[in-house]
Parts: sequence; structure tokens; C-alpha cells
Amino acid sequence: MKKSITDALAGRIANRVIRRKARLADYLNRKTQYWNRSSKLVALFLFCLVFGSLCLYLIIKAFY
Repeated sequence: MKKSITDALAGRIANRVIRRKARLADYLNRKTQYWNRSSKLVALFLFCLVFGSLCLYLIIKAFY
């Protein structure tokens, strides 16, 4: 009995997460639908540069 209740709750949580991910993906697709390929590549490069630098900073800071 208890197992089925937790399974049902886990299923509802998983469904909510999936719906939120889909809504976020739709929102982001609408915001970037008119970007060309080079604009998307520049945005990806900047994202990787910023967060890669942040990760490197945190790793260095952990040792010094």
C-alpha cells in the first residue's frame, strides 16, 4: 500500500518536471527562433566561456 502511494507521488512529480522542462524549451525556442546559426554559435561560445571561467576560478580557489 505504501509503495503505491510513493510511486504515485513520484509519478506526479516527474510529470510536473517534464511539463516545466517542455514549457521552458518552448519559451527559449520562441526567443531564439529568428537567430541565425552564427548568432547561436556566438551565444553558445559566450555561455561556455563564462561558465567555464567560473568553474576554473572555483577549482583554483579551492586549492589556494
